[in-house]
Amino acid sequence: MKLRIRCKQVKKFTHTLPLADNLLKQKFKAETPNTIWVSNITYIPTDESWLSCAAHKDLFDGEIAGYALGSRIIKELAITSLLMAVKRKLRERELITHITKRAQDLP
Repeated sequence: MKLRIRCKQVKKFTHTLPLADNLLKQKFKAETPNTIWVSNITYIPTDESWLSCAAHKDLFDGEIAGYALGSRIIKELAITSLLMAVKRKLRERELITHITKRAQDLP
């Protein structure tokens, strides 16, 4: 009996755009509400398939400011989540948002 291991090759995402400055500098704490939000996109297993979830969290109190659900990880999920957070929470002030730098989050 021969066993073969197969793995899916993931194409690296390359771009020529400049990276934004790291304003947080790994300081994941906010002194006031709605000044620093972090975001992520993840998979949630369900009985039928996988569900994708994008969320924006306020670092001040850990509250989820906005989220979006979908059947695939696409950039529109992150945009919808951010728009929900802005409508719900943002008042006239400066805001820093941070997203995980993974290839699947970028295209």
